[in-house]
Amino acid sequence: MYRIRDYLILMFAICLFLPSVQAEDNLYRIDGLPNNLHYNSGESYLINIAVSDSTSVSYVIVTITNGTLSTTDEFTESNLELNLTDEGEGWFFHWQAPTESFDLGEGNAALIIDFKYQNGTTWSSFNSIIRSPEVLAESGPGVPQWALSLAWTGASVTVILTVLGALILRRDRLT
Repeated sequence: MYRIRDYLILMFAICLFLPSVQAEDNLYRIDGLPNNLHYNSGESYLINIAVSDSTSVSYVIVTITNGTLSTTDEFTESNLELNLTDEGEGWFFHWQAPTESFDLGEGNAALIIDFKYQNGTTWSSFNSIIRSPEVLAESGPGVPQWALSLAWTGASVTVILTVLGALILRRDRLT
């Protein structure tokens, strides 16, 4: 019992006198992405980027696989990559979602943001898939009226034939 107590006191003393190490995480914040990461066709999104240590990050490389990137809200040509160097309160850019429609499961946009040191090594990186517009079901019932009528008729006929079959089989037992 005393031996366990001594070991616990020793462990506590070692932990107390060891130098405390704090990890510095490279934190960043990205605002302006579409809700639920589903974009609306042709809509323009203003995306703001902020980092915890702005003195370490000298430039940001933004890459998108679908849509158009711009530093202003005017989109003149198709641009899939931006190099953002001027940082005041953070970086910002505009992304215009694609206007064409895609088949189900296609049209996703991969957004990649690389934060770079002055020497070109990566400070941190952000990757996200922004999915194409959600496919919403119609507000009416999903089954046509004729199918519902046919189903109820079939169920009614099945119940009637089951009752008649039970009466006939019971009659054979009584005789």
